[in-house]
Amino acid sequence: MSRVKVYGLLSALFVLLANTHAWAQANSVYIDQIGNNSVIDMTQTGSNNTIGTGTANTKSYGNNQQITISQIGSNNVAALNIQGNNSTILSTVTGSLNNLTVDCGAGSGNLASCGDTSITANATGDSNNMTVTSGGKNTSTTNITGDTNNLTITSGVDNSSNLVGSKSDVTVVGGLNAVTIVQDGVAGGTGHDAKIQVTGDSNTVTAT
Repeated sequence: MSRVKVYGLLSALFVLLANTHAWAQANSVYIDQIGNNSVIDMTQTGSNNTIGTGTANTKSYGNNQQITISQIGSNNVAALNIQGNNSTILSTVTGSLNNLTVDCGAGSGNLASCGDTSITANATGDSNNMTVTSGGKNTSTTNITGDTNNLTITSGVDNSSNLVGSKSDVTVVGGLNAVTIVQDGVAGGTGHDAKIQVTGDSNTVTAT
Protein backbone atom coordinates (compact mmCIF):
# COMPACT_ATOMS: atom_id res chain seq x y z
CA MET A 1 0.00 0.00 0.00
CA SER A 2 1.23 3.50 -0.82
CA ARG A 3 0.56 6.30 1.62
CA VAL A 4 1.25 9.92 0.81
CA LYS A 5 0.56 12.93 2.99
CA VAL A 6 1.24 16.33 1.45
CA TYR A 7 1.02 19.58 3.36
CA GLY A 8 2.49 22.05 0.89
CA LEU A 9 5.75 20.12 0.51
CA LEU A 10 6.79 22.14 -2.53
CA SER A 11 5.98 25.31 -0.63
CA ALA A 12 8.28 24.15 2.14
CA LEU A 13 11.04 23.70 -0.44
CA PHE A 14 10.44 27.14 -1.93
CA VAL A 15 10.78 28.84 1.42
CA LEU A 16 14.30 27.46 1.76
CA LEU A 17 15.24 28.99 -1.58
CA ALA A 18 13.34 32.25 -1.54
CA ASN A 19 12.27 35.13 0.66
CA THR A 20 9.04 35.52 2.59
CA HIS A 21 7.31 37.21 -0.31
CA ALA A 22 7.86 34.17 -2.53
CA TRP A 23 6.58 31.95 0.30
CA ALA A 24 3.34 33.92 0.38
CA GLN A 25 2.83 33.20 -3.31
CA ALA A 26 3.73 29.50 -3.20
CA ASN A 27 1.51 26.35 -3.03
CA SER A 28 1.46 23.72 -5.77
CA VAL A 29 1.66 19.94 -5.80
CA TYR A 30 2.09 17.51 -8.71
CA ILE A 31 1.83 13.78 -8.06
CA ASP A 32 2.29 10.87 -10.44
CA GLN A 33 1.28 7.79 -8.45
CA ILE A 34 1.06 4.16 -9.57
CA GLY A 35 -0.12 1.33 -7.33
CA ASN A 36 -3.18 -0.19 -5.66
CA ASN A 37 -4.50 0.72 -2.19
CA SER A 38 -2.89 4.16 -2.24
CA VAL A 39 -3.81 6.67 0.47
CA ILE A 40 -3.12 10.27 -0.58
CA ASP A 41 -3.97 13.22 1.67
CA MET A 42 -3.25 16.76 0.40
CA THR A 43 -3.90 19.97 2.35
CA GLN A 44 -3.25 23.51 1.09
CA THR A 45 -3.97 26.63 3.12
CA GLY A 46 -3.59 30.13 1.72
CA SER A 47 -2.24 31.77 -1.46
CA ASN A 48 -1.98 30.35 -4.97
CA ASN A 49 -2.72 26.67 -4.21
CA THR A 50 -2.94 24.36 -7.29
CA ILE A 51 -2.23 20.56 -6.95
CA GLY A 52 -2.44 20.01 -10.72
CA THR A 53 -3.09 21.91 -13.94
CA GLY A 54 -4.46 21.12 -17.36
CA THR A 55 -0.96 20.41 -18.65
CA ALA A 56 0.35 18.71 -15.49
CA ASN A 57 -2.52 16.82 -13.89
CA THR A 58 -2.09 14.98 -10.64
CA LYS A 59 -2.16 11.38 -11.86
CA SER A 60 -3.03 8.38 -9.75
CA TYR A 61 -3.29 4.90 -11.26
CA GLY A 62 -4.47 1.83 -9.38
CA ASN A 63 -7.47 0.25 -7.66
CA ASN A 64 -8.86 0.93 -4.18
CA GLN A 65 -7.36 4.40 -3.90
CA GLN A 66 -8.26 6.95 -1.23
CA ILE A 67 -7.57 10.52 -2.31
CA THR A 68 -8.41 13.48 -0.09
CA ILE A 69 -7.85 17.12 -1.06
CA SER A 70 -8.45 20.14 1.14
CA GLN A 71 -7.88 23.67 -0.18
CA ILE A 72 -8.60 26.66 2.03
CA GLY A 73 -8.47 30.18 0.65
CA SER A 74 -6.86 31.86 -2.38
CA ASN A 75 -6.66 30.87 -6.02
CA ASN A 76 -7.26 27.11 -5.59
CA VAL A 77 -7.45 24.91 -8.79
CA ALA A 78 -7.13 21.11 -8.77
CA ALA A 79 -6.87 18.76 -11.74
CA LEU A 80 -7.01 15.02 -11.15
CA ASN A 81 -6.59 12.12 -13.54
CA ILE A 82 -7.72 8.95 -11.77
CA GLN A 83 -7.50 5.51 -13.35
CA GLY A 84 -8.60 2.41 -11.50
CA ASN A 85 -11.68 0.92 -9.82
CA ASN A 86 -13.19 0.93 -6.33
CA SER A 87 -11.66 4.25 -5.33
CA THR A 88 -12.80 7.15 -3.14
CA ILE A 89 -12.04 10.75 -4.09
CA LEU A 90 -12.95 13.61 -1.75
CA SER A 91 -12.22 17.26 -2.54
CA THR A 92 -13.19 20.13 -0.24
CA VAL A 93 -12.56 23.75 -1.22
CA THR A 94 -13.33 26.69 1.04
CA GLY A 95 -13.15 30.19 -0.38
CA SER A 96 -11.49 31.98 -3.33
CA LEU A 97 -11.40 31.27 -7.05
CA ASN A 98 -11.90 27.47 -6.74
CA ASN A 99 -12.03 25.31 -9.92
CA LEU A 100 -11.78 21.51 -9.97
CA THR A 101 -11.50 18.98 -12.80
CA VAL A 102 -11.67 15.24 -12.18
CA ASP A 103 -11.14 12.82 -15.05
CA CYS A 104 -11.89 9.38 -13.67
CA GLY A 105 -10.86 6.97 -16.40
CA ALA A 106 -8.41 6.85 -19.27
CA GLY A 107 -10.58 9.07 -21.42
CA SER A 108 -12.74 8.61 -24.48
CA GLY A 109 -13.40 5.00 -25.36
CA ASN A 110 -12.08 3.59 -22.10
CA LEU A 111 -13.98 5.27 -19.28
CA ALA A 112 -14.92 1.86 -17.89
CA SER A 113 -11.39 1.69 -16.44
CA CYS A 114 -12.77 3.82 -13.63
CA GLY A 115 -15.71 1.96 -12.08
CA ASP A 116 -17.32 1.50 -8.67
CA THR A 117 -15.78 4.78 -7.59
CA SER A 118 -17.13 7.51 -5.30
CA ILE A 119 -16.29 11.10 -6.26
CA THR A 120 -17.22 13.91 -3.87
CA ALA A 121 -16.48 17.55 -4.72
CA ASN A 122 -17.51 20.27 -2.27
CA ALA A 123 -17.03 24.03 -2.63
CA THR A 124 -17.99 26.82 -0.28
CA GLY A 125 -17.82 30.38 -1.57
CA ASP A 126 -16.34 32.31 -4.51
CA SER A 127 -15.93 31.51 -8.19
CA ASN A 128 -16.50 27.71 -7.99
CA ASN A 129 -16.68 25.80 -11.33
CA MET A 130 -16.31 22.00 -11.24
CA THR A 131 -16.12 19.34 -13.93
CA VAL A 132 -16.32 15.60 -13.28
CA THR A 133 -15.94 13.01 -16.04
CA SER A 134 -16.23 9.34 -15.15
CA GLY A 135 -17.22 5.88 -16.31
CA GLY A 136 -20.23 3.85 -15.22
CA LYS A 137 -21.03 2.33 -11.82
CA ASN A 138 -19.76 5.53 -10.20
CA THR A 139 -21.35 7.86 -7.68
CA SER A 140 -20.69 11.58 -7.98
CA THR A 141 -21.73 13.91 -5.15
CA THR A 142 -21.30 17.68 -5.29
CA ASN A 143 -22.27 20.36 -2.78
CA ILE A 144 -21.73 24.01 -3.69
CA THR A 145 -22.65 26.90 -1.44
CA GLY A 146 -22.54 30.42 -2.83
CA ASP A 147 -21.06 32.50 -5.64
CA THR A 148 -20.51 31.97 -9.35
CA ASN A 149 -21.06 28.18 -9.41
CA ASN A 150 -21.11 26.24 -12.73
CA LEU A 151 -20.91 22.46 -12.78
CA THR A 152 -20.74 19.69 -15.38
CA ILE A 153 -20.90 15.97 -14.63
CA THR A 154 -20.46 13.52 -17.49
CA SER A 155 -20.74 9.76 -17.05
CA GLY A 156 -20.11 7.53 -20.02
CA VAL A 157 -20.61 3.75 -19.91
CA ASP A 158 -19.00 2.17 -22.95
CA ASN A 159 -18.64 -1.37 -21.63
CA SER A 160 -21.88 -3.34 -21.81
CA SER A 161 -20.64 -5.79 -19.17
CA ASN A 162 -21.05 -3.08 -16.53
CA LEU A 163 -24.84 -3.22 -16.74
CA VAL A 164 -25.02 -0.70 -13.91
CA GLY A 165 -25.73 2.99 -14.36
CA SER A 166 -24.06 6.01 -12.83
CA LYS A 167 -25.40 8.13 -9.97
CA SER A 168 -25.13 11.89 -9.57
CA ASP A 169 -26.25 14.00 -6.61
CA VAL A 170 -25.86 17.77 -6.88
CA THR A 171 -26.83 20.45 -4.34
CA VAL A 172 -26.29 24.14 -5.10
CA VAL A 173 -27.27 26.98 -2.76
CA GLY A 174 -27.05 30.51 -4.16
CA GLY A 175 -24.99 32.08 -6.95
CA LEU A 176 -25.22 32.30 -10.71
CA ASN A 177 -25.66 28.48 -10.85
CA ALA A 178 -25.90 26.41 -14.11
CA VAL A 179 -25.80 22.62 -13.68
CA THR A 180 -25.37 20.10 -16.50
CA ILE A 181 -25.51 16.33 -16.04
CA VAL A 182 -25.01 13.90 -18.92
CA GLN A 183 -25.33 10.16 -18.24
CA ASP A 184 -24.81 7.97 -21.26
CA GLY A 185 -24.51 4.28 -22.13
CA VAL A 186 -25.78 0.92 -20.91
CA ALA A 187 -27.30 1.19 -17.43
CA GLY A 188 -28.75 -2.27 -16.89
CA GLY A 189 -31.66 -2.84 -14.52
CA THR A 190 -30.67 -0.04 -12.16
CA GLY A 191 -30.73 2.73 -14.77
CA HIS A 192 -28.97 6.06 -14.35
CA ASP A 193 -29.79 8.21 -11.35
CA ALA A 194 -29.59 12.02 -11.16
CA LYS A 195 -30.67 14.16 -8.21
CA ILE A 196 -30.41 17.95 -8.50
CA GLN A 197 -31.30 20.54 -5.85
CA VAL A 198 -30.89 24.24 -6.54
CA THR A 199 -31.83 27.07 -4.17
CA GLY A 200 -31.73 30.68 -5.36
CA ASP A 201 -30.24 32.96 -8.02
CA SER A 202 -29.82 32.62 -11.77
CA ASN A 203 -30.23 28.81 -12.10
CA THR A 204 -30.37 26.80 -15.40
CA VAL A 205 -30.41 23.02 -15.04
CA THR A 206 -29.90 20.44 -17.79
CA ALA A 207 -30.05 16.68 -17.35
CA THR A 208 -29.64 14.23 -20.23
